[in-house]
Amino acid sequence: MDLSILNNLTNKNSFESNYTVIDETDDFIVILKKYGIAVQATDKNVYDLETVLNTKYKEQVHVLNRIDQPVSGLVIFGKNKVFSAEFTEMLKARTVKKTYLALVAGTPNQEKTELHHFIKKLHNRAMTADEQVDENFKEAILEYSLLQSFDNYHLLKIDLKTGRFHQIRAQLATVELPIKGDLKYGSRRPNLDRSICLVSYKLEFIHPFTGKKHEYTSPLPDNDVIWGLVDQSLIE
Repeated sequence: MDLSILNNLTNKNSFESNYTVIDETDDFIVILKKYGIAVQATDKNVYDLETVLNTKYKEQVHVLNRIDQPVSGLVIFGKNKVFSAEFTEMLKARTVKKTYLALVAGTPNQEKTELHHFIKKLHNRAMTADEQVDENFKEAILEYSLLQSFDNYHLLKIDLKTGRFHQIRAQLATVELPIKGDLKYGSRRPNLDRSICLVSYKLEFIHPFTGKKHEYTSPLPDNDVIWGLVDQSLIE
């Protein structure tokens, strides 16, 4: 899709105000994405980050981690096939650390808890199972820690071990910890801006060629009063 088509779809300047490039090298780009915009195209009439970056760089960029449209936080794109292939292998080997923050209802355990399920994508949502029902169910592992509690919600820090479709949303819903605002996975009410209270908070990896450690952190969203109550000293 070229820029002339994009300009006819929606306001380009408005879209660009919803993401920030926080680091760029010859090999990758790290983006801070606001909730509400897609990482990859889901509708030809809607802007997405991949298309915009392809147009900007006049070459194919490679999506290396995906976060859902109503989620905010960090996304990384590869700028060449060699780095992208190496990074993908690092993801498979679980040497890339991805940390998320979520505000959930329900009653989480007081200590670190590992969730182990199998997930299958079915249309636009994820199904979970305790066992691998068939080859379409893929292993899904995350670990969460309870950091802070409020009147009706709790702040979880999530160490994502695998990267499955809607994994965090589906796994937390399965153990009766729906994310605030996530109607698809059990929240009782939506957020007014249609976001969900899930943030791709931190991304850490060792560059496969230079050996340099890269670490990026997202600011907390400012679209929900509860985020403003978070004690940030508890996050690190």
